[in-house]
Amino acid sequence: MKNAPAAGIAILAGLLALTGAANAAKAGNPAQVVAALAAKPPQVLSELEAVVGPLHRDTAKWEDAVGPLRRLSPGPGVARVDVELAIDVFHQDPQKVQDPSLKRWDLDFLSGREASRRRLAERFPKAQELRDGGRRVLRFGDFYYSELDVEGSFRLTWYRDEPLFAIPLRSEGETAKLVNDIAAVAKAGFSRQAVTARFGALTHDPRREVDAVRSATWDLEFSPPGAAKPERFTISFERPLPSRDLLPQLGIERPAVHAGDTHLQSRTIIDLAHRMSLETGYPLPAVAGYVIDISVDPKGLVETSEHVPGSPVWSADGSQIVSFAAFLPRRE
Repeated sequence: MKNAPAAGIAILAGLLALTGAANAAKAGNPAQVVAALAAKPPQVLSELEAVVGPLHRDTAKWEDAVGPLRRLSPGPGVARVDVELAIDVFHQDPQKVQDPSLKRWDLDFLSGREASRRRLAERFPKAQELRDGGRRVLRFGDFYYSELDVEGSFRLTWYRDEPLFAIPLRSEGETAKLVNDIAAVAKAGFSRQAVTARFGALTHDPRREVDAVRSATWDLEFSPPGAAKPERFTISFERPLPSRDLLPQLGIERPAVHAGDTHLQSRTIIDLAHRMSLETGYPLPAVAGYVIDISVDPKGLVETSEHVPGSPVWSADGSQIVSFAAFLPRRE
């Protein structure tokens, strides 16, 4: 084994992991199933099926091809499975995707509550207590464990993207400061000096080739690294930011929302008072020579009777910002 090529060792390790997962599923012991999941969190459907049993996704049926998949007792030890698939229906044909990536899965178990929780704690010693609605949830790494109402039963959930209930809350004061910091940086032309004064020191992120500041509820990126002024400044929010106080500070007179993509899935702030910025030549707001691209959550938006080329228009009232980007316009 010591002389085996690294690739061969990796393949062997993968086979052993799958064998262990299959044995856990056959055994029907909830704690063994949970241990197998914790050892190698499934990222694609086949990996989940290797642990919990076959889910019989029939790609000839559209509802199976695109999901979600909901199954009762797929294998010994698991009472119910609910799987949301990560398929981009605009760029993928779900019926041709044989082993889709996973977006979220729920597993319900009727027994083994305490033993399974101990297995999770062995793998992830620092559990975090959260609340999802009125239910207590324990977070172990990327796994979320909650007790069900039947004695001894529990649910184990995994998310590809961190769920909102797991992201720290912001106080009203923290939200107001964040809004004012973004507005101040914008008015200062997104300079490095203004960014560090308002958000903290920028640290180089070689993986993304940007300078960055990371926090529990937002991530800021500044590029190119080391520049005094960015070509692109982005801040994305794990917990959305209310737009109502920020938009007036950016000089947006008649804020509204449109869909700026071919499939009409995005939701972006525009200014109906200035359909085209004379400063940048873009149909988006502008500040200090930068194009301002503000993406908002589509949930809860109310469509108006107005239209702009290629898109309906939604009211910006109550809109929640999920990302704020400023970039220099391209010059021909």
